[in-house]
Amino acid sequence: MTIVDRLSEKSDHESVGFNRSFTSGDVGMDGSCSSSWAVGPSMPGDSPRLKPSGGCLGPTPGAAVYNGTPASVDRPKDQVMSSEDGIELPQKVLFPPERLSLKWIQVHRIGAGLQNMGNTCFLNSALQCLTYTPPLANFMLSREHSKTCHEPGFCMMCTMQNHIIQVFANSGNVIKPIGVLNELKRIAKHFRYGSQEDAHEFLRYTVDAMQKSCLPGTK
Repeated sequence: MTIVDRLSEKSDHESVGFNRSFTSGDVGMDGSCSSSWAVGPSMPGDSPRLKPSGGCLGPTPGAAVYNGTPASVDRPKDQVMSSEDGIELPQKVLFPPERLSLKWIQVHRIGAGLQNMGNTCFLNSALQCLTYTPPLANFMLSREHSKTCHEPGFCMMCTMQNHIIQVFANSGNVIKPIGVLNELKRIAKHFRYGSQEDAHEFLRYTVDAMQKSCLPGTK
């Protein structure tokens, strides 16, 4: 004689149903339910059952819980601009995104090549990368910075503007980047003319010097 425990068998089927169940939405702190519908426990062959929004189907053991809140929720502008990592918002926006064009505003011929002045390949490669960055080149070729710049001394933005304008004005030729080389010590004090430097390091110091030229004061 074989004895079958019907209660245990039923519990096993029910556990299978719970493992296959899915819930949509989250349960709030006050016990309220944010979901409008949920799929209850299912058995093989059963169709999903939709429950009314008034009932709340909480998480069940073994169930996969999905958040019903859309990922792209419209937030207030101040919340979008605020940083969640504790970094304060910039006090001044140098270049508003709506004014930047990621494409070339005007079609240009390939600019001039840069002559190696003696271990200046690090400088030439970085300058060529900046020269052919469309948003930066568009701004420099518009001469907008020099029209409002009142810096009597060294200004990396003015130096870069003059270089980019010279490159595109001498298409098909080779020019010497003397304007940038003469300011090498101002870009970074440890750079030495004639010595081989790192291109990435020069690029970082150049971009940093350009940013300082756009900020008021010395900080």
